[in-house]
Amino acid sequence: MPTAETCAAATRIVHAVTKKGQSLDRATFSECSKLKPENRGEVREISWGTLRWWFRYQAAVSSKLNRPISKKDQILESLLLCGAYQLDHLNEPDYAVTSGTVEAARVLGLPKAVGLVNGVLRSWLRDKPTDLMSSEECTFATPSWLLQRIKSNWPDEWQKVVSCANQKPPMTLRVNTLKITRSEFIELLARENIKAHETSISPWGVTLEKPRDISSIPGFSLGFCSVQDEAAQMAPLACLPFNGGRVLDACAAPGGKTTHLIEALKNIESVTAIDLPNRTKSISDNLDRLDQSAKVISADILNDKKWCDEELYDLILLDAPCSGTGVIKRHPDIRHHRRSSDIATYALQQSRLLSTLWPLLRTGGQLVYVTCSILKEENDVPIDGLIQKFSDVQVRDITIPTAIGTKNGQQLLPNDEHDGLFYASLTKA
Repeated sequence: MPTAETCAAATRIVHAVTKKGQSLDRATFSECSKLKPENRGEVREISWGTLRWWFRYQAAVSSKLNRPISKKDQILESLLLCGAYQLDHLNEPDYAVTSGTVEAARVLGLPKAVGLVNGVLRSWLRDKPTDLMSSEECTFATPSWLLQRIKSNWPDEWQKVVSCANQKPPMTLRVNTLKITRSEFIELLARENIKAHETSISPWGVTLEKPRDISSIPGFSLGFCSVQDEAAQMAPLACLPFNGGRVLDACAAPGGKTTHLIEALKNIESVTAIDLPNRTKSISDNLDRLDQSAKVISADILNDKKWCDEELYDLILLDAPCSGTGVIKRHPDIRHHRRSSDIATYALQQSRLLSTLWPLLRTGGQLVYVTCSILKEENDVPIDGLIQKFSDVQVRDITIPTAIGTKNGQQLLPNDEHDGLFYASLTKA
């Protein structure tokens, strides 16, 4: 049952994301590091759920106020929406949620707002303003600009896509088959009374019936598995056939795809992983945990003369920065931080990365382009630009299970089992 302290902590996370522009991961870590481990799950449930459904509740909750909330008390809006989310989504008594949310106002240093919070939540229970929650933006809890983008790109699938974004993501693991088979790993979990099943499209994936802290997963510290969404586990399949040689993983942090290529591809001569200086520690940490080795470079890929040697690569994997429109279910703060103008900015960055990396590929080599976007402007379009710029670019047919074919690649749309990712394979003629 949520306490006042739990609700206050969740409110601070929501406020940090919606009003201060912090990432949800950063805000959650900052707040939950102060809490006992047993309280963190509840705080995460309330804060992440509120951010997921923010656009459904904001106008409706505001309608219960006699006057707008003052600028200095903006955190009060986050508190009220946390309360509304709990009343609608948590299986807790209404009186307990109301009491916890009201007392959270005191914890947050807003004792004068106690009566207001109590009145708004009781009014919400008596008369929910459903008429203010009937627009498409409210129904799907998604900003209208993003809804229009998704509709335009996927006119037949858009409702499933945006509905999926409001679900809780599954916890999926990738088994390190250099150490243990998938069936052996599931048996290991079963001995610890952890229910899990094989993923449907990844031959390495295992989905847990209930998410849990990674430190409590048997064999995690020994490198038996990694946490990775099933769609992200398709990277090695997009690289096949691979005839051996030098491998470059560009934009590699936190190292999930780097380590997976090492586990899944044969005849690798060397692996280099590169990302910005403030991101490469996670790559090294994952390599160490999995008992793997690779050359890790901290640098800006676009400054290739500063980090690249003269020898070319046989395989380049570019997991490009993007809007993240395929992983909103996993990162609900995306719908708060992204703006329509960001898409063109990302597309330009993707085009620059492709153009920088293409000359580093050996003739006959392969560049695999990956994004966690579902927008063609970030997927097919940058590849079109590369083809126009370089005459030796050829699009290679690849098969990703259940993916939808696009002009230049394969699109996995988000569903109950996995995120939405785009894959394309380009060879140098």
